[in-house]
Amino acid sequence: MNEPYSIEAQPCVLLVDDEEEILVALGDLLEESCTVLTAAEPGRALALLAAHPEISVIISDQRMPGMTGDQFLSRASACSDARAILLTGYADLDAVVAALNHGRIVAYVHKPWEADHVLSLVHEAHRTWQAQRALKVEQALLHGLMESLPFGLVFSDAQGRCIRSNRHHQGTCESDHYTAILQPVIARLREKVWEDGQAEELLEVVAEDGQRRWHEIVRLALKWPEDVPLKEAWQVSMDRDVTQRVMVEDRLNRGERLEALGRLAGGVAHDFNNLLTILGNCLEALSGQLQGDEAARATQKKWLARALETVERGEGLTRRLLQFGRAGRNGGTVRPFDIAAFLEERASLFRHGFYGAVPAIRFVLDLPEGTVPPVLTCPEQLEMALLNLCVNARDAMPDGGTVTLSASRIRHVLPAAPSSCEQDHALALDVRDEGEGMSEEVQRHIFEPFFTTKQAGKGTGLGLAGIYSFVLAHHGDVVVQSQPGEGTVMRLLLPLLKQ
Repeated sequence: MNEPYSIEAQPCVLLVDDEEEILVALGDLLEESCTVLTAAEPGRALALLAAHPEISVIISDQRMPGMTGDQFLSRASACSDARAILLTGYADLDAVVAALNHGRIVAYVHKPWEADHVLSLVHEAHRTWQAQRALKVEQALLHGLMESLPFGLVFSDAQGRCIRSNRHHQGTCESDHYTAILQPVIARLREKVWEDGQAEELLEVVAEDGQRRWHEIVRLALKWPEDVPLKEAWQVSMDRDVTQRVMVEDRLNRGERLEALGRLAGGVAHDFNNLLTILGNCLEALSGQLQGDEAARATQKKWLARALETVERGEGLTRRLLQFGRAGRNGGTVRPFDIAAFLEERASLFRHGFYGAVPAIRFVLDLPEGTVPPVLTCPEQLEMALLNLCVNARDAMPDGGTVTLSASRIRHVLPAAPSSCEQDHALALDVRDEGEGMSEEVQRHIFEPFFTTKQAGKGTGLGLAGIYSFVLAHHGDVVVQSQPGEGTVMRLLLPLLKQ
């Protein structure tokens, strides 16, 4: 059996007549140039039509017992796209006219027939069937393609009227098929296509749900109508949501930058630490060789103490630099473990970090009901990351408030998650504060090394950069949610092992 939309090169003709000699005569006429099927009664013919979708032409007698030819062809049109020719006597003209008026036949042939005329009609009907079926194929492919495309597709004419669209919008104007924020972009690209034949743009927009999305819009001029200037040609616009791609690329770029900075920071810190060690030893040696009267020695001792304190601060900074340099590489062993038990055990440590704070800071641990699948990460580095985030949350609330650490299993794709982990879910660890919040400009920089919003001497700017480097190196992600005056949520996304 042929496929429903195959297009046969040779006509496949179904002959329907209750007279055997008619079937034999027509079969002999057509057998050299056609594939011929025969049926002596309409019921059998309908069964053949259902079994052979490649039938392109039906020749049916009008006068048959149980069902007339026009009635049979009416039923045949419901299950077949074959072109119909009615075989009649002169007394059947009324039936022929009725069948023609209802579109059930394309031609009729009187008995006795002329052989060349019948052959001509059959091959002309077959060519028409081929054209119609080819058109159906194109329509089916185009419709299926437009409905399944993962991006918006809009065809428009030179006046900006929508010709065809796979967007679920109404309106004859092309701009009606785009959100208000994209309409000026489409208008700008339309004018650029008039000049260059194509245009594209990558832009960030706020979706209807309030989420920021990235759109890649590509627009082309079509070679239709033929031989017209670009300004009069039809155009096609493709609007793809590439948020996931942009996020992955940004993640990779950040990871590469952090890894390079980590190596640089580690090398610099190692050499600088050697210099500090020598400097500290020299200062210690000088502390035993104070000279002059008591007042002079007191002054010398005071300055030596300050110098030694500065050396100690420098050593602390180098340790942070070395820790940052190791965060994205060999910083701890990755293993699965029970996150709920882990958080409950560390809760007292996090609370202790707020002990005695003025104004008072309250710590809340919010764990989900039921079991959470094991998490795949480094527990030691995760503990330091959460402690760092909790301290940052505390510092963001100079007037006091509540820091909440919560865990939840959410639907989220981590592109770098190992095959042993869930691919469409992740564990979200949220550290939420009720503090001052951050502007969008600050949020764009918070993971950059040495960037800090704290006062001089209060922060190195390595904490969040180190956390980001650690989480990315262990197949996770970090997301920040914040608004000025509305607090901040720092979300660590970690891979969950499959159960």
